[in-house]
Amino acid sequence: MKKLSITLSFALLISFLTSPSAALAADVPLERVRVYYAGPAGNVQEALQLGSQFDIVSDTAEAQVFVLNGNVPHIEDIVSYIRGGAGLVLILGPDMTADQVEKLIGTQVMLEQQNNPISLIEAKATYDSVQKDIIWNSSPQVRERYLLLSQSATLFPLVLGFEDGSLLLGMKNTRNGRAYILTPFLGGTNTQFQDWAYFKYLIYYLTVSAAGKAAQSFADYPYSPVPHKPDRTILAAGMAGMLVISFMAFSLVRRYSLAHPEVLDVLVADRKTYITREVSTQWEEIGFHRPLGGFLLILMLGLLLFIPLIIYQNLILPVYILPSAQALGIWGRVVQFFNLAWQFFDMGTSTAFIKFISEYRVHDPRKGIQYGQVFIWWQALSGAVQVALVVLLASTIGSRSAYALYAWSIIIHAFIQIPGFYQVFRHTLTGLQRFDYAQMLDMALNVILPMLVQPIFITMMYAWGKSHPAFGASTGGLLGMGIAAYAAEALTFTLGWWLYRRLGYNAHLLFLAHFDWQVVKASFRFGVFEMLGSIAWAGGQAAEIWITQSRLINYAEVWGNWGLAQNFIFAYQALSNLFNNLMPSISEAISHGRKLLSQYYEVQAYKWGGIISAFMGAVLLAVADRFILGASGPQFTRAAAYSIPLIIWGAIQYPSWVGDNVQLAANHPYLKSILVTGEQVIRVILALILINQFQINALIFAYFIGLLTKGILAYFINHRICFPHRFYAWQSLIAPILAGITHYMILRWVTGMIWHQDEISSILIFLVAILPSFPFYAFLYGLFGGWDDETLEELHQAVKLSNFMRPLAWVFWAATALGAHISPLHGRFPIDIRQGALKEASTLTIEKVPL
Repeated sequence: MKKLSITLSFALLISFLTSPSAALAADVPLERVRVYYAGPAGNVQEALQLGSQFDIVSDTAEAQVFVLNGNVPHIEDIVSYIRGGAGLVLILGPDMTADQVEKLIGTQVMLEQQNNPISLIEAKATYDSVQKDIIWNSSPQVRERYLLLSQSATLFPLVLGFEDGSLLLGMKNTRNGRAYILTPFLGGTNTQFQDWAYFKYLIYYLTVSAAGKAAQSFADYPYSPVPHKPDRTILAAGMAGMLVISFMAFSLVRRYSLAHPEVLDVLVADRKTYITREVSTQWEEIGFHRPLGGFLLILMLGLLLFIPLIIYQNLILPVYILPSAQALGIWGRVVQFFNLAWQFFDMGTSTAFIKFISEYRVHDPRKGIQYGQVFIWWQALSGAVQVALVVLLASTIGSRSAYALYAWSIIIHAFIQIPGFYQVFRHTLTGLQRFDYAQMLDMALNVILPMLVQPIFITMMYAWGKSHPAFGASTGGLLGMGIAAYAAEALTFTLGWWLYRRLGYNAHLLFLAHFDWQVVKASFRFGVFEMLGSIAWAGGQAAEIWITQSRLINYAEVWGNWGLAQNFIFAYQALSNLFNNLMPSISEAISHGRKLLSQYYEVQAYKWGGIISAFMGAVLLAVADRFILGASGPQFTRAAAYSIPLIIWGAIQYPSWVGDNVQLAANHPYLKSILVTGEQVIRVILALILINQFQINALIFAYFIGLLTKGILAYFINHRICFPHRFYAWQSLIAPILAGITHYMILRWVTGMIWHQDEISSILIFLVAILPSFPFYAFLYGLFGGWDDETLEELHQAVKLSNFMRPLAWVFWAATALGAHISPLHGRFPIDIRQGALKEASTLTIEKVPL
């Protein structure tokens, strides 16, 4: 009966996705219109040649509609036919004159050529359904155009310039149809506008309406880049098959696991390798050197890769691989928006797995592994449902909404949730506190692999889009972003499998299903509260998109600039990795009553947060705006302005991150939910109030107020509820600020002499700012009294755990030790709880059971 009900559900899913009622409207044949086209070959002509709805005629006498793109041949004949009832779509060009325009539309006008960027908004008064059928605030800016002035009351404004209210699209009723006039030039200029996913539909709509006929909606237009009936049929069949396979696989694995409980004892597959590469190393000794060693690896690797990453994200990707701010903006918004869905369906099982495997590793590692099994099968089963729901909504309702342009990218992005557990080895290694390998996987997923797979898949799909005009090159490249994201996830999983087995662990054990209801309930009891915090954050991101979608002018292109500026904030993610690593360390300590050790972890979190935030902030403030101006092209000029406040905002994020991880580790995930929700409420309310007046700058103000409020409150609440806190102001705040300000002033002066506002010098100033300068900053921190002897020696110990990044980590230690050696402030502000914390760490290490 159960199998029958599942089968019937799949059948209903397919029926719903493929039926006319599910599609909300059937695809029907388009009415044929005879069109006379004059103008250059390009996107306008391509739009008219799509399918068979238009018959392109060469004889003006046969035309029902004249589409004139910057060119007006046989003007007297055309004028007479328009007066006789033919429709007109007039696209202005630089060679047109006011006299020609007056003859064609029968209205006196003045023309003035313009080339400043301007955003598009619909006119407040509704004169034509094109104002609603097309989401105009998704349009890129236009530049080269005519400023058209007319006193005629018969020329109705449909689309205006946001900045000056100038006419960009107007309409005049004719005898049998309509005359439309479009002022941006559409020859070899305004290419971003012509790559807009609505552009071909716009040309279709104007042409059909000019003939006096009813145009189809964007969703029903067969050449719009949204899922149509054949696509929905294929997607539905695939989703049904995926659901069947997922639930059958779980049934078989569960049956095998219950029949073989003894398999759960085999946590180590290769004991000799495990003893050599795990047991005999300092990774088995509890203490802050472990998360610090992993952090030094990702910090030094990040310093090496940050320059090529920034060059790639701000020059190679947006200029050479996917030269479309709107495509990059749409992809960024899709990823941001769906953080909400993925966080909800994750139900905190990933964080619960990391917390509990670290907690149970000391006395009951078998139980810790079961939390990993819960994570895997929850992701696999709920992921199948997630993807089916997203595909259902995106391919039907989504295609007929203001988010129609997102439909295909949403569907492709959703496939990342198949099977949904690609991050399992990164989580496992983090929970086991083998932070060097966990950080390698994190860096591979977020930095290395995107730079390898995006050029391949985006280039392929960009070329595919060029050969499929219904989509276009930019939309094709956008789809390539989704395919590349999936490839990066899959490759990270493969690398994680190899690293996990390299340590001698039994990888197959994670994919079995030995867990009982007690483990499931404990996982979800913790995870739901953690999820609510993540949901609040993702909900704030989604609300941000909703607000900007309706109130931010030129949102796709602005968001592309915003995303480009935010690429620099990625540098601070190295710190979030340190704090994420501290969560299992604190969980291990506090769950076994080691409060002083937990306090020491928290103290070091604030100290290293201050050290690295000051360094990153100084470097980025010195060079980021210059790099963008010199390397990314004129369409990203606004990103240079956005980068400055965003860099400062990034530098003050770390207290919030510390607070989150302390709450999770101390088994108070509800605190994270409450504080994150409060931060997002502040951000959303301020954005709603301010965005109409201040546009994107409203988000910056909202970011600062929300983040500062949360970070300060978290410290005092955690001190009272989780465990007593300490803050060593000189090592954690004063010394980093002094070192950062000095570092910034010197870098700004030095790079200013090098920069010549071109690509080469822009790349060079980044090279100077990152690699040669990090030992100098380390020296300054030591010089300003940031160390005492014991914490400096702890850094030296952590350097030995930084794996293949040990040489660079040693340079950092040597430079800061030199500064400390000559500093009159060295040792004057010590962290005096370290010895007590070390004693607690030593006793906890002794208690660990061998695997």
